[in-house]
Amino acid sequence: MKIVHLTYPVKENILSSKVVLALGFFDGVHLGHQKLIKRAKEIADQKNLPLVVMTFDRHPKEVYEDKKNFKYLETLEEKADKMSELGVDYLAVMPFTKEFSQIGAQDFVDNVIVKLNADTIVAGFDYTYGPKKIANMDRLPDYAKGRFDIVVMPKQIFAGKKIGSTEIRQAIKDGDMELAYELMGHHYVMSGIIGHGKRNGHKLGFPTANLIWADHKVIPKIGVYATKTEIDGKWYDSMTSVGYNVTIGQEKKIYIESNLFNFDEDVYGKPMKIKWYKYTRGEIKFANLDELKKQLEKDQEEIKAYFAE
Repeated sequence: MKIVHLTYPVKENILSSKVVLALGFFDGVHLGHQKLIKRAKEIADQKNLPLVVMTFDRHPKEVYEDKKNFKYLETLEEKADKMSELGVDYLAVMPFTKEFSQIGAQDFVDNVIVKLNADTIVAGFDYTYGPKKIANMDRLPDYAKGRFDIVVMPKQIFAGKKIGSTEIRQAIKDGDMELAYELMGHHYVMSGIIGHGKRNGHKLGFPTANLIWADHKVIPKIGVYATKTEIDGKWYDSMTSVGYNVTIGQEKKIYIESNLFNFDEDVYGKPMKIKWYKYTRGEIKFANLDELKKQLEKDQEEIKAYFAE
């Protein structure tokens, strides 16, 4: 899969051939997104055309609602990994600027969709490309003027709830990793590099890899989790703490530290990924390090048993 960075107005086609174009922001590439992309892939295969997914470099709410601290389920790289797995040929990324947010619905159709050489558009029922009242999926045929086909995907429901990125972000903030998994169809992932921590875990016999992550990612609720952690292409069962190191008295900064089972190597500076499975307990302030060590032993035993099941 190739990532293409667009500019507005789109000046030339990504490909000389027609394309099937899936539209959406796709944060988290959850079950609803997957269904949409799989439908677009089916159409692309039937028509023997490449599949292009168009997304934005930031969530439109950052611009429309001036949300400076918007938290994401995925970085662009993480999103691209998921798209590649789903058989997408091109991920086209449009910068969502203040100027772009002000273009009209007809301009979006003429200078984005048509310029990208779309044969067929696939988008969710609630996709908008300007003010909701006029730039919605019901009105798209008026702007399309017969130049491309339109496929609208209905609302996706799980256990009576809409499958949406907002609901998934909330589940992660609540530490409900099982619900996040059920809505996403995959485990929440945080990636980054391994930085230098305080080595407190090392002194207690529980060495940890300290994750340095993209600061706009959703952070799970403070506590301890059953996780799997990838280093050098290999996944290890692990327990991961999200917290302030309250026993040690470091309360200013959140740390995400993974203790990998059956692993003890010097890996500073290397890439790392954490898959989140289950919240096991909240953060506790212990009277001393001996008490903390006993709890870590208990945590490890419990999480090993969880993965053994």
